[in-house]
Amino acid sequence: MIITTLTEAVALGLLYSLYFSEALGFVAGGLVVPGYIAVISSNPGMLIATLLASLLSLGVLKLVTKYALIYGRRKLFLSVVLGFIFAQLTRMLYYVVPNDLILQLQAFGFIIPGLMAYWMDKQGVMPSLGMLAVVVTLVRLTMIVIHGGNPII
Repeated sequence: MIITTLTEAVALGLLYSLYFSEALGFVAGGLVVPGYIAVISSNPGMLIATLLASLLSLGVLKLVTKYALIYGRRKLFLSVVLGFIFAQLTRMLYYVVPNDLILQLQAFGFIIPGLMAYWMDKQGVMPSLGMLAVVVTLVRLTMIVIHGGNPII
């Protein structure tokens, strides 16, 4: 059985997320999110687009919940659907060219932005992104150690 880098990163992300959610009470954007973000963290365009899709999803989620009674599973479902839509939109707006620099802005996956938006809505933007940054850093460092000092991507 071959264990891929993504599998290792997601497994480590699950372990670190569980530990920090129990120890500090904050979730790092969902249980599987840190592993995926750790894998794409060397791609700034994808990282920016994923964050942008999640923030746009959060904005629309807050707007909708201001006028409609949405909570629990419905809120999770709506945030994942919004994340899916905005992630797909980043695939349509593929390149940004400021000052002759071509940057690929394409969100990673379809579920990740929605999960991030859900947890940012639930516990706040800064606590969610701060915890995500800590867990992603730990996952990246652990992956580098596991692979003998080689970057994981």
